[in-house]
Amino acid sequence: MGFFENRRRKAAERAHAQAVAKHDTAVAQWQQESEAINRMLEVVRDCLSGRTHEQFNDPSDYGFMLKKGEFAIAHLENVAYIETVRAPSTYSGGYGGVSFPIFGRVRLNTGAMRGRATRGEESISMTDRGHALVTNTRIMFAGAKRAKEWRFDKMLSSSHLPGGITVFAMNTGKPSGLGYGEGPASEVQFRLELASSIALGTLDRYEAELVAEQSHHQSERPTPPTT
Repeated sequence: MGFFENRRRKAAERAHAQAVAKHDTAVAQWQQESEAINRMLEVVRDCLSGRTHEQFNDPSDYGFMLKKGEFAIAHLENVAYIETVRAPSTYSGGYGGVSFPIFGRVRLNTGAMRGRATRGEESISMTDRGHALVTNTRIMFAGAKRAKEWRFDKMLSSSHLPGGITVFAMNTGKPSGLGYGEGPASEVQFRLELASSIALGTLDRYEAELVAEQSHHQSERPTPPTT
């Protein structure tokens, strides 16, 4: 075997080894996600079968006032309170009036403004940090500056955003929500969706969504590299 042929062979072997390692990592990640979906389906089906108490039997209220029949589904520590904030308005242009003296050096301006006032843009910002409790009827937040309740039966929508953020749109007031980070995002979002489904009586619909997600995930199992 010649020198250049030997180099090509070794390069191909390295490329194949890298492809195998990449595939193994992808399979491990896929398997972890598959197990998570299976576990979520098990919890939802237990709730559908009337075994909710077997999944959620923590008697603690974590410092929140719970109503009769209300139980904790998730307790979130050190989460951010997210709300819609509008930047200050700005003004550009000039004054187009005239001025004339009143007394001494005091002058009075009259006329019209020729500039333009622009409302500040709205953005989602963190305005507090504290603890939250997700129950079978609502979500509660208690921070250093704010206390907030989101009832599922008053909620118009909830949106999961990149970075581990969920924003709730209610029938009154501006959208607001919680920030919990990328790490626990999958688990937190599952518990939020589960709590909402329990509160609204839509567990069967949520089960169907998870089954569809499970089927799609099965079809995306990583294929091994060619030899």
